Amino acid sequence: MLKNVKQFNSNNLKILNLSLASKIGVGSISGIALSIILGGKGTLFWIWISTFLLTIFTYLETKTGILYREKNNNYCIGGPYIYIKRLLKRKHISYFYLILLLFTYLFAFILIQSNSIIISISNTFNINKILIIFFMILIVYYSINNNIQRISNITSLLVPLMGLLYLLIGIYVCYKHLNELPDIIISIIKDAFKIRSIIFSPLIIGFQRAIFSNEIGMGSTSMVVALSNGNDYKQEFFYQAIGMYYISLIICTISAIIILTTNYSFIELSNINGIEIINYAFTYHFGYYGPVVSSIIITLFAFSTIITSFYYSNISYYYLFNNKNNTIIKIIAIIIIVLSGFINPSNLWAIVDISTSILTIINIYSLIKIRSYLKEDDNNDR
Repeated sequence: MLKNVKQFNSNNLKILNLSLASKIGVGSISGIALSIILGGKGTLFWIWISTFLLTIFTYLETKTGILYREKNNNYCIGGPYIYIKRLLKRKHISYFYLILLLFTYLFAFILIQSNSIIISISNTFNINKILIIFFMILIVYYSINNNIQRISNITSLLVPLMGLLYLLIGIYVCYKHLNELPDIIISIIKDAFKIRSIIFSPLIIGFQRAIFSNEIGMGSTSMVVALSNGNDYKQEFFYQAIGMYYISLIICTISAIIILTTNYSFIELSNINGIEIINYAFTYHFGYYGPVVSSIIITLFAFSTIITSFYYSNISYYYLFNNKNNTIIKIIAIIIIVLSGFINPSNLWAIVDISTSILTIINIYSLIKIRSYLKEDDNNDR
């Protein structure tokens, strides 16, 4: 266990912004749109419920991230692969987790976020995809070139900005449709408790979307809190819990209300990734400026996830190959951004759901198995 190690220039808010940058992506916008289309309004209710039920795993991830971290140069890194290897003593599971984590963040997450940016900007401004990809590569490369310090500085500016902007949009839409809100909330709850919702897709999709939007139980929280300057995991959990509830109860709910206050059920689309629905909803509420506003929001949310996904990929690569040179990771990330403009979006969501589900199962299983170690630490704290 590390005590008072030298860290990079971090504090609770920087760690929280870095964590939120990874979690507040297109899953909180177009992912919610897909949830409503595929599972109905009731999925939002199960997103709320699953967030409260799974809070315990955020606490455990925060605790393990602080207590079981390793020093790397001037800062610390941690995550499930460390406590799986050290406490669970399952080296093969640890490496499998790392490989899948590297695939999920470097391939699936960056791919779907980049795809969302390219589709949104291309459709809104009628700009050639090649040109969008070129500028994305330049901006992403600059953002990740100084590793965690630059990424942290960017997310500390970006997350509050995009969070405030989306909150103002949500307040405007709610005010504009104030009389409809009670009926919408009631319909969400009613839909959630229909028999098909309890035993079929809305509940499952709701939990999937909560896990993807918040990365609950996936292990990323453990990785990011390891960067903290302090050793007080309870205080760090307080900040992470605020961020988790902010995403589910505010960001995801705003996305749902923006959609549910429109005539979205009459849209006929195929092979969608959710952006088309969001663009329709923003056009409904903001008229001519709607697609422009939605493109800005999607770009900000997706970009913040891309650069933090690179950080998680970089750590996975370091542990897998014991190699500090991340040039190959940068090259792969650039290639993936290029590919993202020409891939089928419906397949991306299936890949993301499968990979995140497996990561979550492995991590939650490991946290349950090492609970005796965590109880010992609780006793030592007393």
